[in-house]
Amino acid sequence: MDDKPEPMTNRSALRRLLVFARGHWRIAAWQFTLAVAGTSLIFVFPGVVRWFMDEIIPQKRSDLIWRAGGLALLAFALREGLFYFRTRVNCTFEQRMITDLRSQLHRKIELLPLRWFDHQSTGDILTKLADDVPATQRVILEGIEQGSTAVLQIIITAIVMLVADTKLALIVLAPTPLIAAGGWIYSRWVSPRATAAREATSALNATLHDTITGIRQIKSFTAEEMRQWKFLAASHRLKDKQTNLMAAWAFYSPSMTLLGNGGLVLLLMAGSWWCVQGSMTTGQLMEFLLLVGFLYEPIARLHGVNQTLLNGLSAAKRVFAILDNETEEDLDVGQSLPSIRGEIEFNAVTFSYRADKPVLQDISLRAARHQTIAIVGATGSGKSTLFQLLTRFYDPQGGSITLDGVPLQDLSKRFLRQSFAYVTQEAFLFAGTVRDNLLIGKPSATDDELWAALREACAEDFIRRSPEGLDAEVGERGVLLSGGERQRLALARAFLKDAPVLLLDEATSAVDVKSEHLIQTALAKLRANRTSLIIAHRLSTIVEADVIYVLHQGRMLAHGTHEELLQTSPYYREMAALAFDKGDVAA
Repeated sequence: MDDKPEPMTNRSALRRLLVFARGHWRIAAWQFTLAVAGTSLIFVFPGVVRWFMDEIIPQKRSDLIWRAGGLALLAFALREGLFYFRTRVNCTFEQRMITDLRSQLHRKIELLPLRWFDHQSTGDILTKLADDVPATQRVILEGIEQGSTAVLQIIITAIVMLVADTKLALIVLAPTPLIAAGGWIYSRWVSPRATAAREATSALNATLHDTITGIRQIKSFTAEEMRQWKFLAASHRLKDKQTNLMAAWAFYSPSMTLLGNGGLVLLLMAGSWWCVQGSMTTGQLMEFLLLVGFLYEPIARLHGVNQTLLNGLSAAKRVFAILDNETEEDLDVGQSLPSIRGEIEFNAVTFSYRADKPVLQDISLRAARHQTIAIVGATGSGKSTLFQLLTRFYDPQGGSITLDGVPLQDLSKRFLRQSFAYVTQEAFLFAGTVRDNLLIGKPSATDDELWAALREACAEDFIRRSPEGLDAEVGERGVLLSGGERQRLALARAFLKDAPVLLLDEATSAVDVKSEHLIQTALAKLRANRTSLIIAHRLSTIVEADVIYVLHQGRMLAHGTHEELLQTSPYYREMAALAFDKGDVAA
């Protein structure tokens, strides 16, 4: 068994973010340069105040007032101008990084194997994309950029103070080791709380997503109260985690502020004493009091930066956990065949989603070129799993599957999936227009080709009736269309794809009789000159199949034509008796 990866620490997450930011080093350099220039200008005003207090006012030099005031105003104007450009650069930097990281995360999610999605909630994935990625980038923009700027201001201020008066500087700097120790302790204390709050937020979003997507089921079962209690439970859990997090901040922030104010009081007391003794001027004391503000302001800012870092690093660990997942094999690894005959064979295939629960056991099945193969069986017998293996969404644990005699593992997944037109039981449509959904089948299709596919799928009439035509909105998951209309659009995509192998999974299971007739008409056209594998509950739709395979509890019971199975398979005969009138079965 492979060793589990070590849990990611805040330090390792920060290191990876810095490596990621390195790809934007030019804009980061501009950002740092503007920060240094803006920080350096803050020391002009304390010097001007000292000039006023020690020279201009005592010596009554009214001729210098405008010069000193102009110098202070110019410094403030330059600083704010630099701040404007720095804000623009920061925004550009942040949005580029968010876009890049979100793009990487989306691409990674697309390439993850389906097994990963089996254990994830949609709401949690959306939270990571929509909330965790921006929070992660705040580590770079606020945490690192603001933090480095604050540290730079502290260092420069400390140097200026030490040069001006070492004794006062040491008094002012006395609380800083305690403040630094407090920040380190806070980080260790709060990090697990921040992570727990992130997880609780994700759980709440997952619950909300389920409520929105399942609103029709909730209303039909009048389950509003039950869902409300579930939402309240997730909401209260988030409230508790956030309260714990903010309780820590409520203690940490005023404690650090108190230490800083203690240094300010010590400075005022010591400076006043030396002024009384005549060893310091009032201007020097005023300069130091202003410098103390420039020292403790960034220290106070670092407390907020610390909070941002902890929240952002908690989000970063969740994002990197996805990026570090083992991806599906490269879609282009493997060979492509020059042409496809459409001969498919399952040979003693065994598969299970979980080790303790086998789904398919020793399954053998063969489809010759242009044959129509039907697969029947009770719900849960493993019919749809056959298609999941054929498209290599999953790989079997035992046995082999071949296409035209070539093992599927030797074929490129991209080539393999492009060779199949897969129409699922639930015709999934993306929010958007009819055109958007059809182009998935063939991105380069012209409008004429789209209309031709709709015509073949018996879907042209209801699309023509809409004033928007191909640009008509279908709603989320195609909610603005009926079940039969959604299914016919799905078939139109299959016509557009024009793949040599057709996979139909319960294509008419959830439609009315009229829609079923239209869909069956379309399917008859679609199956022409293709190898077709059909899963069906309604035996009336597959009685003319070349071969029917009967599955029961993951095992292949029998195969043959409809007439042969009526004679040789009691289980199939029982299914047929339930599906047809007795006279029809006898016929």
